[in-house]
Amino acid sequence: MAALMSSVMDNVSKFSEYILTCRRMMDIAILPPDINEGESGFSVSGDGIRYGLSAIKSVGRPVVDAILEERKKNGIFSSMEDFINRMTNKEVNRRTIENFIKSGAMDSLPGTRRQKVAVAPILLDNKARERKNAWEGQMSLFDFVDETTKRSYETVYPDVGEYEKSDLLALEKEVLGIYVSGHPLEEQEECWRKNISAVTTDFQPDEETGFPSVTDGAKEIVGGIITDKKIKYTKNNKTMAFLTLEDLVGSMEIVVFPRDYEKNAPMMQTDARVFIQGRVSA
Repeated sequence: MAALMSSVMDNVSKFSEYILTCRRMMDIAILPPDINEGESGFSVSGDGIRYGLSAIKSVGRPVVDAILEERKKNGIFSSMEDFINRMTNKEVNRRTIENFIKSGAMDSLPGTRRQKVAVAPILLDNKARERKNAWEGQMSLFDFVDETTKRSYETVYPDVGEYEKSDLLALEKEVLGIYVSGHPLEEQEECWRKNISAVTTDFQPDEETGFPSVTDGAKEIVGGIITDKKIKYTKNNKTMAFLTLEDLVGSMEIVVFPRDYEKNAPMMQTDARVFIQGRVSA
């Protein structure tokens, strides 16, 4: 399954479907990426499947190769500061580190994701200043003290706690394209399944036939979260909308014509959880 998921990393809908299958039917945990354990592609980790490092946005293959080489040569990373000290001159930049944190790839290091986001810029600035001084031949106090004294000056994480669950999931979606450690609809899954007649992947063309599972012109009920809303105006200056609806397996576009928009506009807000009945345009 890990190899299969690696082969569809660029197909978010198909990949989301595989994740749901692993969780619900095969009882296989999908684990977030990890800089100390993950590989470039998806890999087996205990009884679960570890998300591939290369699937994180703004993390190219050279970055992953550099991390794997450093890890093999000098061992796992003990802290975010250790990671920055060892990797900032090897393809890794500010955005890369931020995306590692948001994706959960640094969860095995001390500190919460919120603490790491707050401290990362400070550590990067310190490292940049240190390199600049080295280039200019300047020495600092740390050049004269032993390792024990240096450790006593390590950055202290601010007492800011952790992000709310919804925020953690939103950050994961931002940098991975999907939710890994959970899904905003999980608590409503039973209600969702009872009230729908189709899921979003049913509207995607089949790879072999080129046609979706749903029938053109049929009435179907879908449910999920409105993740995007675009307002348009007709020639008669009437309002209509294009909605992006996301459920547990993928997303789809829904066109809302003026008459239906006028009646249901208050319910069509971003992040709203809704059921929508409509006619299929396949």
